[in-house]
Amino acid sequence: EDSTGLKLPLYQSKLVTDGVPDKSRVISKTDLLESQNLNPPYGGFANQDFEVAQIYRTSGTTGSPLLLSFTKYDVDLITEIGAECFEYSGMGGVGNEEVVINCLNLSMWAGGFFDAQSMMKTGVQVINFGTGNTKELIKLILTVSKEFKVSIHCTPSYLPIIQNRLDNDFGMKPGSLNIWKFYLGAEGGLQNNQFRKTLISTWGCEVLNANYGMSEVCSIMASANAENLLRFSPKFLKNYYCELLVNGDILPLKDCQSSDIGELIVTSLRKQSQPVLRYNSKERIRIINIVGDSIYFEVVGRSDDMLVIKGINFFPEQLRGILLGIEGLTGAYKVEATKKNNIIDRLNLICEIKSTTSSSNLELKNLIEKSIRDDLTISCDVNFVYEIPLRGNKSRLLEIFEE
Repeated sequence: EDSTGLKLPLYQSKLVTDGVPDKSRVISKTDLLESQNLNPPYGGFANQDFEVAQIYRTSGTTGSPLLLSFTKYDVDLITEIGAECFEYSGMGGVGNEEVVINCLNLSMWAGGFFDAQSMMKTGVQVINFGTGNTKELIKLILTVSKEFKVSIHCTPSYLPIIQNRLDNDFGMKPGSLNIWKFYLGAEGGLQNNQFRKTLISTWGCEVLNANYGMSEVCSIMASANAENLLRFSPKFLKNYYCELLVNGDILPLKDCQSSDIGELIVTSLRKQSQPVLRYNSKERIRIINIVGDSIYFEVVGRSDDMLVIKGINFFPEQLRGILLGIEGLTGAYKVEATKKNNIIDRLNLICEIKSTTSSSNLELKNLIEKSIRDDLTISCDVNFVYEIPLRGNKSRLLEIFEE
């Protein structure tokens, strides 16, 4: 039964064996998608006794998108949790003096809507701009920053696009845009402090890992403050039951120990429409510390992003810390994997070299390959592309992002 006592077909078939709950079973996104195909529009896990107020879908970044439904109660609950997350990141600290421009897409992506509502609850002024029209975004920032502290809520990969427009269309450097804060999320990488410090140095403002969540669970579940440690919202933990799949065992999150690594499993305790029960998010997290009701963690990677290289589990995100520590590289990279007989037999790593570097390609290649072997115990081929000065050209960095 779900949290309201109603029997839902999907969970009866997946979590109950011979009438007895199977505590070892979990639900995946594949199960939810199959359920929606068999029982459109919301699947066999929708509670039909509640009136739906909002309909959205997942972004589809990890496969086919899910259609999501929310009651008014669900919307209020999720935005309250989101507001607590943003406040932990410092949003609202100066109240209405801060204007946050929301540069997440609002069309059919739950995060864009819920994040905007959550930001409003912190007391800041919110401008829903969405994505695209970057030149107009810059004009807006230049106008509004004359009277207010202007912050941006966006993905990390949008920053180089803004930087490119700044240089080509305005002849300005990032620091001269006078951004108050960047509240970033929806992509990996921000937990790497070297990456974050690079952004802080480039833009001359505070950069916060402010948005960790999943549309099918809760738009924002956790955020980080200036110390850059993700913390689950206490309101989230009161309304969702969380577990960790560690080496085949499922442990309550509150009973985990520091350094435990596993896949996050979430159960909705109070969500009315489409409650998820024992939903395996596929997010691999490492517990950093548990202090009272506060759980601090970092995201290691997604288990469905994991590659097995000659018996070794490898997450492409692990390369970020290594590459950011090597002088002469911009930190942008791309991984290409080739298979032979359905087994990955070769990794090709493409790195971007700074236009100002004085190191030889061979010297950099040897250093990168050795660093990866020493830290990750895997081998890969390293190749390079060259950073193109922004003025009058499209940055090679942007090409890598677009690829």
